[in-house]
Amino acid sequence: MAGSSALHPSGCRWHPATRVAFRFLFVYVLLYSWGAVLQLIPFVGGIGPSAIEESMYPVFVAIGRAVFGVEITVFPNGSGDTTFNWVQVATHVVVALVAAAAWTALDRKSVAYPRLKDGLWIAMRFVLASAMLGYGLDKVFLLQFPAPAMQRLMQPYGESSPMGLLWTFIGASEPYQFFAGTMEVVGGMLLLFRITQLAGALWCAGVMANVVLLNFCFDVPVKLYSSHLLLMALVIAAPDLPRLVRMFVLNRGAEPVDLAGPWTDMRWRRIARVVKWSWIALTVPLLVWQMYGARAMYGPDAPKGALDGTWEVAEFWRDGVDVPPLTTDAARWRYCTMIDRPEFKIATVTRMPGASDRWFLVLLDERGSRVESSAAKGKLELHEWSVAAGDDPAKAKVIATLDYALQDDGWLRVAGDFAGARIEALCARKQAGDYLLVNRGFHWINETPFNR
Repeated sequence: MAGSSALHPSGCRWHPATRVAFRFLFVYVLLYSWGAVLQLIPFVGGIGPSAIEESMYPVFVAIGRAVFGVEITVFPNGSGDTTFNWVQVATHVVVALVAAAAWTALDRKSVAYPRLKDGLWIAMRFVLASAMLGYGLDKVFLLQFPAPAMQRLMQPYGESSPMGLLWTFIGASEPYQFFAGTMEVVGGMLLLFRITQLAGALWCAGVMANVVLLNFCFDVPVKLYSSHLLLMALVIAAPDLPRLVRMFVLNRGAEPVDLAGPWTDMRWRRIARVVKWSWIALTVPLLVWQMYGARAMYGPDAPKGALDGTWEVAEFWRDGVDVPPLTTDAARWRYCTMIDRPEFKIATVTRMPGASDRWFLVLLDERGSRVESSAAKGKLELHEWSVAAGDDPAKAKVIATLDYALQDDGWLRVAGDFAGARIEALCARKQAGDYLLVNRGFHWINETPFNR
């Protein structure tokens, strides 16, 4: 915008380049964020956008093939940097450029767009605020970066991925994760009000600059999304750039701006105020409640079954023969890790050379009936790790069914037919507290650096 004058409701004429830039920005944000805007509507916002977005998949597949010469086979998932996402963003840029050119050719009379600009800024503020609050509360409740699990602690340091290293680094310190989340929540809250929108935009720009850098430097696949959030924060603050330069660079005074916007009808302003406060009063507590529930469901407070954890295989028999723990034996088990939670159950076996196999885990009682929680005795049904299993892992192919028994002395015995042989394993539970990363703790006084 043309300096701070772009914030005024009327009486200003934007520079022609500003008008063209705004037209491009308006169309691009509309294309990129329309789903996020609809999702601002509590309870119903997530219903429509996903269906509409899925209906557009064939369009982007065709564009990727015809324009960019790439074949799209993976659609939006946990990664936000898929080929689909890059083709989608490139398409949005081209469409926005064409639309801005057409808009410029057809609209030669308008000298400014104060109402469109104010509406766009409101949309960007709340989309960014919603993202900051969501990600921030996820960290505040220690959900985004879980504490290093046993399998991570046992993994050779050099075999972790850069993203895995980042997750371990932040997850190893609950206070740091809480602080990082609080910074995001503060930025999101500041964006919700006109009087603090500039402070919120600058705050979020600082926070997101660090997030974007981490995503790029540690190869976290949300580079596109986090970059858009950073750019959104900078765009929100952009109209105040001349005032900021005058104050912080030129050491001169800056005139206040009219924060009322171009909306002069008091009735509509009251309605807008009611809508805003209703959204804040409903959405913020709802987010807190959802994160609290998630913490109790699959976070640090989630209940764990008796089998949950990592078990070291102390003794192993194959077809009745005792198998020594040789690192060259790819068939012998070294560790057995089970995630035994109400919402999901996974079993992983790490072999002596270090390779691992993973399966969906279904618990059965001694009679073979499916149960939700482990008991002192029962059966472990290992199902093929398959996305096709959908919401019920039991639909996947059964790989093996093993008997298990938790002994009074704390040992776990597992036996059954596995990989063409009769196996039996005697396992001892490993404790995360045995590892330096977990038990080192905090020290006010360090006579010498303790760096391992």
